[in-house]
Amino acid sequence: MDIKSIPIAEEGQLRHDAGMLVLGYMLYPHCERSTKQFAQILAEETIASSCDPHYQTGDILGLMLQKQPIPKLLLAGQVALRICANHTRHGEAYFYRASHVVSELNATNKTVEGKNISSDAGLLRGIFREYEPVMHFWAAAYHHYVLDDGRVISGVDVLNRMHISLEFLGAFLATAAQFEEILREARSPQYVWSATGPASAIWDLDYFAKAKLGEETPETLAALESYVSPPKT
Repeated sequence: MDIKSIPIAEEGQLRHDAGMLVLGYMLYPHCERSTKQFAQILAEETIASSCDPHYQTGDILGLMLQKQPIPKLLLAGQVALRICANHTRHGEAYFYRASHVVSELNATNKTVEGKNISSDAGLLRGIFREYEPVMHFWAAAYHHYVLDDGRVISGVDVLNRMHISLEFLGAFLATAAQFEEILREARSPQYVWSATGPASAIWDLDYFAKAKLGEETPETLAALESYVSPPKT
């Protein structure tokens, strides 16, 4: 397996756009040129939004984000979390079981506009496989974080915060590093985009709280009851 490092630091210093670059790799894991272009556009838009009280998202960034299946990627991140839990508890990924549970738990999800979000288990497995080199980051995005003011954030709120707050980025990358290690053991992907090496030179990743892969909820146990193993071929 090839571990590729995301260049979030230069000469031992964290880049100002480190979180934006990580988000670029999360969205374009198979095209480095696109990751860098996305990070540059996002950086320019972030500056514009801080200077203009009437800011509206630029056309190019808007089109780029519209083409990204972010709600489905977050669900695939939930699949990754379940794989981490399965591997930690049982020593097996149980990929099909994980996708089934996530599909069942999110069958009635809708976007903020009220549109249905497809949570078909086969679709989630396809997205997982396509974005597998960065799936530990999507698991970290789905993870729940407690902020200093007591608020708990997850999903899109995590993405919005990690790309502008270098302090929060440390917690995000520490969580991603934990999931990266487990997923590499559970799935052995062909290659992985990792920020663990450069992040370890900036932060003490052990300082951040570890994600707890605790007991199954009643809702999860109910979803597992309807699971049927795929036929062997």
